[in-house]
Amino acid sequence: METLVIGLDGGEWDVIEPMIEEGQLPHLADLKESGVSGPLESIRPPVSPPAWNSIQTGMNPGKHGIFDFSDFDEKYRRTSTNASDRCAVPFWTILNDYGTTTGLFKVPFTYPPEEVDGYIVSGFPTPNGTDDFVRPMSLQEMIGPAKDLFEDKSLYTGGDQEKFKENLIKVAEYQTELFIELIESHETEFGMSVYDGSDRIQHYFWKYMDESHPRYEPESPHTGAIEQYYKIVDDGIGRILERTGDDCDVLVISDHGFGPLSYDIYIDEWLAQEGFLTRNNQNKARQTSTDVALLALKSGWQLVKQAGLQDTVKSIVPASWFKTGKSLEHDSHRGIAWDETVAFFSTLSGQGIFINLEDRFAKGRVTGEEYDKVIEQVRESLLSIRHPETNEQLVEEVIRSDEAYSGWVVDNAPDLIVRTDPEYTLKNGLSDELVRSSKQFDQDRSGDHRKKGIFIASGPSFDSGTIENAGILDIAPTLLYLHACPIPESIDGEVLHEIITDDLKENNPINHTSKYGEFSGERREWSENEEEALEERLSNMGYLN
Repeated sequence: METLVIGLDGGEWDVIEPMIEEGQLPHLADLKESGVSGPLESIRPPVSPPAWNSIQTGMNPGKHGIFDFSDFDEKYRRTSTNASDRCAVPFWTILNDYGTTTGLFKVPFTYPPEEVDGYIVSGFPTPNGTDDFVRPMSLQEMIGPAKDLFEDKSLYTGGDQEKFKENLIKVAEYQTELFIELIESHETEFGMSVYDGSDRIQHYFWKYMDESHPRYEPESPHTGAIEQYYKIVDDGIGRILERTGDDCDVLVISDHGFGPLSYDIYIDEWLAQEGFLTRNNQNKARQTSTDVALLALKSGWQLVKQAGLQDTVKSIVPASWFKTGKSLEHDSHRGIAWDETVAFFSTLSGQGIFINLEDRFAKGRVTGEEYDKVIEQVRESLLSIRHPETNEQLVEEVIRSDEAYSGWVVDNAPDLIVRTDPEYTLKNGLSDELVRSSKQFDQDRSGDHRKKGIFIASGPSFDSGTIENAGILDIAPTLLYLHACPIPESIDGEVLHEIITDDLKENNPINHTSKYGEFSGERREWSENEEEALEERLSNMGYLN
């Protein structure tokens, strides 16, 4: 193998560097010592769907078109996104076109998998139960079922943190074993594997590690959970490197960083208070009591799912009950009076605001002529959000998408991108308070994304030292350069020239191509079973609430 990329979803230097100093991550320490390292600037907002697609294409979301795990159609129905929605060409397609074979294992947003010169085992979001997540299909028997490649989030939503942690570690160890087997049995010139459990364990176990967190628990049995996961990954990296050899260039990257999360801002409450969002039921007391009843039903439905009794329940209760239980998994915009609403929130993962435009939504009430005025009103309102007790400013920045992004699909983005105080995040739904302790499914959520992730590059093509200006948009062009491929002119990132050895720069000039611009492939529609399975996974992960 000539080039290996290890992805660590949410990889954070504040976790890694102390562990390196304590000798707990010897393989990452060796790579850092022998190569170039530094922060890796993420996309805005620093969330996985746009970030990983920017890593894969070298383009901003206004070109690749992935802004969240889901989108809204003209009737406000949320539809899940997949790799076929990407409107830009990923780097491995270009590598294949110029003769480099590629092996991709659990790289996010590669479902449904495409045909490649090499192999793909798709990463999240991949629906449980699908048998169409591997290329070539002959690898299916070796890889096993898709569900074994991902964590069982129901363990956490059910309150069993210890089993959830053990499950994350088991999945990481299983991933290492399978990737090593693929390296040994299907040799490729380029390989990439992404460990995604680092994101999950930091979301839910951060308070057991961070003494500054307001809910820090020093005597918890979960102390050391995050460090344990990182050590498992470091051990896996060491075992993988034994198979790649000393001549292999190695990059370790993350889509974003991580830090403490303390509070949720129930943004729907603010939008309603400010007159931008209207609910169907204006009687708040009645609405709240209805919501409490439905939340109880939702909790019961979660228990039914965890016990694996969905089919049994479906056979003995009215169909309407079953549909209600299932729909509550992802009906976060229930009760909005669309024809009276000016603006609405996307999702927890998207952190965006949509303006209810006439030419975008079926019941849009904002005209094109009113758009600039309305968007400025909403922006100013969001920036004025203050903590009800401390009066501290909770929203740091609100950016128009047409200012944050550029490209052929920028009109598909949420209209406003919101950046909150790092220890706060926007959340939709009903609440008696604007600000509450951060939770999902009544379980604590104490960590969240940060703008700067990790970057390490070590191997014969790289110098040593540090780099301060690397960004995720630079990954794709740098990988293409390492394999002597031309860089598409449409790419927004740049080759990280300062990390490359002088010998390579002298012998491998940068070339460009006008190919691989705007891309519109054939969209792969989800089947009903796939959509349901994916909605369940993303809902359990909390990304749709």
